[in-house]
Amino acid sequence: MKSPANTGETAALASALIEHDIPYLRVPVASTSGKTGESVPPATLIHALAQSTDARGNEALIPLFLRHPEYHHFVPAIVCALDTRSEQTLRHFYTAAVYLQHLWHGSLTLYLGAFAELPDYFGENDFGLPSPQAHWGEVGLRQLAARFGKETGVDWLTVYESAIARFFAQQQLQSTGKP
Repeated sequence: MKSPANTGETAALASALIEHDIPYLRVPVASTSGKTGESVPPATLIHALAQSTDARGNEALIPLFLRHPEYHHFVPAIVCALDTRSEQTLRHFYTAAVYLQHLWHGSLTLYLGAFAELPDYFGENDFGLPSPQAHWGEVGLRQLAARFGKETGVDWLTVYESAIARFFAQQQLQSTGKP
């Protein structure tokens, strides 16, 4: 069961994500009623998602970078400012977004139009993965999932697939005018 602080953290992250066009986290309406109306800067949001104790908050980095690839330029500085766990979280989910962007380029273009390519800051250099261009990113994404799966026991490929499926479902809803 979540602690009240964790629920509050998730509600704050959900509100901040919505401000950036990412309705990814769902929380009870009462949890978001204290919204101040102040916009959360992208770097602050990325930092908070990487530090989140809620796995869904960490995972929300994927749709954030897919929807806003221009936020990539914040990543190198944020990585240097994070504790070890949060740094690894940001490197992991940013890299997943890089490979997913290549794998799903055609579908992303249908929903988002032309978009900037996320640079591969960590995949090849830090994780020893193949180029994101190799086999449309699928090989690298599978290797990333296997690497973190060995460390955590989590089926990361399913996590990535779930994140992209949910992102596309939300884009579909938004394109039909539904929240």
